Amino acid sequence: MRDYPFSYEQLFNFSKSHPYTNLGDKKELFEQLEFSRKKLNFPAIENDIGSLFNFIFKLKDIRTVFEMGSGYGHSAFWYLFNSSNLPERIILTEKRDDLYTIFNSLPWPESWKSRLDYFQGDAFEKLKSLDHQIDFALIDGVKGDYLRFLKEAYPKLSRGGIVAIDNSYWRGSFLDPELVIKKQSARNIAELHAYLTNSSDWEGVFIPFRDGLSLLRKK
Repeated sequence: MRDYPFSYEQLFNFSKSHPYTNLGDKKELFEQLEFSRKKLNFPAIENDIGSLFNFIFKLKDIRTVFEMGSGYGHSAFWYLFNSSNLPERIILTEKRDDLYTIFNSLPWPESWKSRLDYFQGDAFEKLKSLDHQIDFALIDGVKGDYLRFLKEAYPKLSRGGIVAIDNSYWRGSFLDPELVIKKQSARNIAELHAYLTNSSDWEGVFIPFRDGLSLLRKK
């Protein structure tokens, strides 16, 4: 058998070891984001999901981003990290009123922070007020709002615009008929998947990784 210049362990851990060891002058920001995650026990997107977003942003010209459920801005790091073609505007929305202070205290590079539009309040209110199109949307936060947000974001998305829905597996609860009857969150996710299965407006893929990530593209 041929000897390859890497071990199985190195290959298996590739997505977790890169680019975390190559953060350069963004290391302090990344470490503070991680500290906030642990201190608050906050369900920010996992960094391997963030790495996937980073990869997508390097493949596609994305000018405007909109997020439902942004916390203190953890995902914004991955939209901007190590990119030669930065989005012009990243709209972050968060209902909790205690996270903007954390977001604002983080050592964002000025060239990044000038692109970040943080809105503390209702994402639907902010979405409704937009007068230009979105190229990438992240749906996170309250599961009961996922489907409504997807529908209301549709006319705001550019043709070929991408939507990422985090935690769309919801621990598989939507696949259990008894849980769908008993739990509103399971019913909400079941309704989301039923809509996507029967909709002609979207094409996409469900990635069974962590708690599920749905990636959609507007037709």
